Amino acid sequence: MVLTVAALRTELLFAPRPRAALGVGERAPARLAEILDKERPAGVLVVGFCGATRAGLSPGDLVLADSAGEVRVPQELVTRAKAALAGVKVGPVATVGAPAGPEEKVRLAPDALAVDMESAHLARELSSQGLPFLILRCVLDALWEDLSARPAAFWAGRALSCARRLGRGAQALIPALEGARP
Repeated sequence: MVLTVAALRTELLFAPRPRAALGVGERAPARLAEILDKERPAGVLVVGFCGATRAGLSPGDLVLADSAGEVRVPQELVTRAKAALAGVKVGPVATVGAPAGPEEKVRLAPDALAVDMESAHLARELSSQGLPFLILRCVLDALWEDLSARPAAFWAGRALSCARRLGRGAQALIPALEGARP
């Protein structure tokens, strides 16, 4: 069994089961650890929204993290996942404490393809537990867009579209994680 996790329930709307919403930011790993104490999945698929740090990424694009913070995703898993999900962009994902505005996204661009608020924290927890994992993000806000500059209602349609893309992407990636554990 592969567990699909995300910060928000919205990100999991179309994700395969079993699935769990962990909360935003630094509190997410503690919630994940609680879940993993009760059940040991064969692997974990982290999904969610992200902001683009590159002009070539558009809302709705899928990003597969090959690293999050100082944690590298095993290359074999990234290779299998990339083969399973045509058109996915692969690269590092930076983790920040609050939604990144355009200036911060530009600052992060040399070292990251996208930015989110949980990936590095969750990657550290999953790596410490020896669980195979993948991180799949969907671009919610383009490089020059600022989440705080518009009301939440503006982003709702885009979030729903991203959730659908994450669900389809997660379905394609589950086989890459099944059987990955020695």
